[in-house]
Amino acid sequence: MSKDLDIEQAAQATKASNTTSIEVKAEPVELTTTTNGENINKADQQQQQQQQPQVVATITTITEQVLPTIVAADAAANKGNNSNGNKSNMDPSLINFKVLYVVTQLCGLTMIVLVGTWVGQHLGGLGGSANPKLEFNWHPLFMTIGFIYLYGNSILVYRGFRTTRKKTLKLTHAGIHLAAFILTVIALKTVFDSHNLVDPPIPNLYSLHSWLGLSAVIIFGLQYVAGFMAFLVPGMRENYKIALMPLHVYFGLFGFVLAIASAIMGITEKAIFTLGANYSTLPASGVLANIIGVLYVIFGGLVVYLATEPSYKRKPIAEDTALLSGTNNE
Repeated sequence: MSKDLDIEQAAQATKASNTTSIEVKAEPVELTTTTNGENINKADQQQQQQQQPQVVATITTITEQVLPTIVAADAAANKGNNSNGNKSNMDPSLINFKVLYVVTQLCGLTMIVLVGTWVGQHLGGLGGSANPKLEFNWHPLFMTIGFIYLYGNSILVYRGFRTTRKKTLKLTHAGIHLAAFILTVIALKTVFDSHNLVDPPIPNLYSLHSWLGLSAVIIFGLQYVAGFMAFLVPGMRENYKIALMPLHVYFGLFGFVLAIASAIMGITEKAIFTLGANYSTLPASGVLANIIGVLYVIFGGLVVYLATEPSYKRKPIAEDTALLSGTNNE
């Protein structure tokens, strides 16, 4: 009977050595008190010693095959958890900023399209100096593109592209301002031509629209020169830059608001001159002009809000610190 027990235990040990589990459970061996028990115990010990290297080799092989898979799965799980954590931990104010920023851009682009439609369908289209009346139509179009849309986006460039290097943002800010200034100068030339080239000539700079508009252009030009000299041309002392920055921000927003107010007056003035008494009957041209004016207000309000809300302020990055400390010579 002891021989049958030994054979059954040996079969179980052999079956355990072929399993794919990495857990090894040691079964206690009961010694029988037989006359030849000493010989049986020695045979069992020899058999177990022969099986131990096989079990160790099997466990090592299984571990080598399974461990890399487990490590890779854990790494993928941690990466997914970190990604989900970053999304869930995103600052709610930045989510709001992105939504409002997109709405601002859509509002600005819609505004430009509607001005083009208004000029093309209701004011006769565009022309050159040979037709001063049509040449004037460049004025509302270029002012809307340059002095409102580009001006507003140059203000928002620091907050809209918050992960970009400060030096790149400075150049982008100055470049957008320059494009806006060029379009504004062309728009001013067209309105002066439309007054001076007709017979009889129309007086210049007599309306409140022209006064506020020209004031906004002058503030814009002075802002550009001062900002360029202070923040782009090397050599300006850092304490002067710090002192000038609040003034630069304030007058930049002030000039933008003044441009919005002047544009509203201008589009109303043009609608009254074109439609006369029919303006009160709400014709299509008058309604479209009013909608454009409302979009001016919405776009301007969104730009000012996004530029002044403290929680939307761009946080400095490592490159900014290097640039301010003078270690970055690029």
